[in-house]
Formats: sequence, C-alpha cells, structure tokens
Amino acid sequence: MPVTGISSDTARLPDDVNAGGYGFHVVGARYGIGVGASPQCPVCFGELLPIADDAGRLFRHLVAQDEARCPLSTPSYQPDAPSVARKRDAVLEREQRGAFIENWQRHFQVMRRAVPSLTVRRFTYLIGYADVMNLWSYPALEQHDLPYVLLTLAQFMRAGAMGGRPVWVRFCFDATVRDIGDLWTQRGSRARLFKMMYNAPRETPFPTSRQLIHYETVRRDPSFLETPPPWMKRADVKEFQRFAAAGRPPADAGRADTGTS
Repeated sequence: MPVTGISSDTARLPDDVNAGGYGFHVVGARYGIGVGASPQCPVCFGELLPIADDAGRLFRHLVAQDEARCPLSTPSYQPDAPSVARKRDAVLEREQRGAFIENWQRHFQVMRRAVPSLTVRRFTYLIGYADVMNLWSYPALEQHDLPYVLLTLAQFMRAGAMGGRPVWVRFCFDATVRDIGDLWTQRGSRARLFKMMYNAPRETPFPTSRQLIHYETVRRDPSFLETPPPWMKRADVKEFQRFAAAGRPPADAGRADTGTS
C-alpha cells in the first residue's frame, strides 16, 4: 500500500483552506541522526517543527525557505521542479526515444493508471516537451522510469472529480532529484515519487498548498516493460501513430506544461 499523508484531518477541505500554511500532517518523515534529532520532511528533507494541535500531529518547516519551496507548504502555484539540463546527443536521442516510442502503449498505461484522465493527446504533448528538453540524451537513462518522469514534467493536471468537486493532481520526486539525471546517477536509497491531490483553485491559475487534499508515495514498477502490450482504443492508436510519423516535432510547451488537456 502507498504511504500517504493528509493536509487536514479529512480529505474534504472547507472553502479550499487546509493546513498547508498552518501546519500539515506528515507520514513517512525521515529522521536525523542522534538523540532528539528532529524529523525531516519526506518531500524536501527540510527540518520539521511540531506545532500544537488537538492530536499533536501537525508540523511546519523550521526554515522559512523550506516552507516557501516545499509542495506541502508553499504558497506558490509554481513550485520548484527538477531541471532537465542536457546537451542534445542525436545518437543517444534516436536510440532512447526510439525505444520509448516502440513501447509507448506500456508507458501510457502506467501513466494512465496514475492519472485516469490522461489522454493520448496530452501524452504526446509531454513527449514533445521531453524532445525540446533533451530528456532522451541522458546517458544513464532508464526506460522504466520514463512514465514517472513525464508525469513530473506535466506539473499540474486536472484529474476529474472527488466528492463531486473538481480535483487536480501533481507528481514530484523528493529532494534527491534536483536534475532529472540524478535519478540515474545518485547513490543510496531510491528517490521517492509523490502524488499530490488538490482541490481546484479559485484565486490562482494552479493550486497551492492551501488546496492540497492529500499526498502519497507512488510505487514505481520496474518490470512493466516485460508485460504484454495493453489493449488500446483504435482512435488512440491512430492518434499516436500520426504523432510518431511526424518524427521529432517542436513541443507545444505552452499546453504541455499547463493543466489543460
């Protein structure tokens, strides 16, 4: 089962105000070394400070900079995201992008399981964005990580409704991943991926921590490429084939990085 955390005592938030700016619940916190060591945020690894509440389970970040940048507490609707900083390598790109395209149905299925509202069209926008960012040029790239990387590149996405109210979703890796390439070069424990659900924003283009409903860790499947390709709708297959036949088009970055579908 995934490890989950919630931003209030329930997943239903009155008036879009939760504990984000006033404290948040933490599940899966890391702990420092030594007696009396403070807990660390599972997402940004910043030191946490317990605050008074009825159940004694609320925390805030000790350092204001952590409070401002962590997805669990940031007031910004444009939180930090890992960079994709590679110089284009045409040979690597052709090989690694080609392997992805060959297995696109499997990658899409993994992403669709995480976000049932994901469409093939949005999927192709994300591939186009990865093209522009030279994602395929990382020498140590692991194909089984790519659906999860694309989910993080998508940033905020509309994700249907929960309890009759529209919700949004965003994925992010923990603080060990500053650049996407860190996934494949870091040593030690494997980076954790978080799925965060939000109520729809009312006053900002995208959600902030004030709309955070809950978060959970995502268990990444390293063996899905070994499974049979899933059944796909004929219309979806044709749409993707048209995209693939166009080669490496420039990404429509404006739509690929927004909450539109």
